[in-house]
Amino acid sequence: MNTASTLPSETRTVFLSTRRRADIPLTLRFLVTFDDGPHSNTGKVLRQLARNPVQQQIKAIFFVQTRHPKRGGSSDGRAMLAIQQAEGHLLGLHTGTQKGHLSHTGLSQAELDQSLVNGKEDLDRITGKPTLLVRPPYWRFNASTFNCYGRHQLHMLLSDIKAFDGVNWGIHLLRRVNFRSQLAGLRTRFFRGSLPVVDHSIPIVVTFHDTNDFTAGHLSDYLSLLVEEAARLGLPLHHKPFLDDPDELLAMALRCARFNPKRQQTPAAIQEAQ
Repeated sequence: MNTASTLPSETRTVFLSTRRRADIPLTLRFLVTFDDGPHSNTGKVLRQLARNPVQQQIKAIFFVQTRHPKRGGSSDGRAMLAIQQAEGHLLGLHTGTQKGHLSHTGLSQAELDQSLVNGKEDLDRITGKPTLLVRPPYWRFNASTFNCYGRHQLHMLLSDIKAFDGVNWGIHLLRRVNFRSQLAGLRTRFFRGSLPVVDHSIPIVVTFHDTNDFTAGHLSDYLSLLVEEAARLGLPLHHKPFLDDPDELLAMALRCARFNPKRQQTPAAIQEAQ
């Protein structure tokens, strides 16, 4: 049987357009991320990523607060970061300040530079590798912060789909409708051919918060909803809809991230830290 003939008409068009290159259709894969941890909930999240009804041993990127006294700045927090690393998940930088979840756009140049130096050092010490990914708190950035990420060799990864479980803690009541609406917007971009492609797969960045009690207790439900709503919209998912290999996860994250390689004079704050 011709594989293309079994696909929906729009998907078949995408398949045929790529067939000349490698006879492989484009498929979507969910790149799962979490913000604001580590947290006492993070262990629940890790267990559901490892064992759930959809796919076993899913790997995620955790954008963490390395020096917040109730997050990575505590002994328990640092221990959890080490567990996440050991289980094959990736650690990215969210904040490197002690004062909590501060927007990077609200920091002075020197404060932001120092926080990025601190955060990268904290994570590099745990992972043994250079930290490459950053997500600004509240997804807020401007030209100045973006340039600063580039000076620190950080790639900024935002989101395609948000569970909206960070600021609005009751949005879980509308989680199916929320996913359906955001996936519908991505469906248009998919058939327009405007989404990034890595080895015939299109990564879709999904954001949760492991600090949210409901998310931590029902992550398996969220994973199932993503797959169900993608199928409802006729989106072609990979046979492994979620990424489960750390190297592939990093490659896809870097493909989706924004990076400014422009080098500028090293700020005094960095010189002092070095």
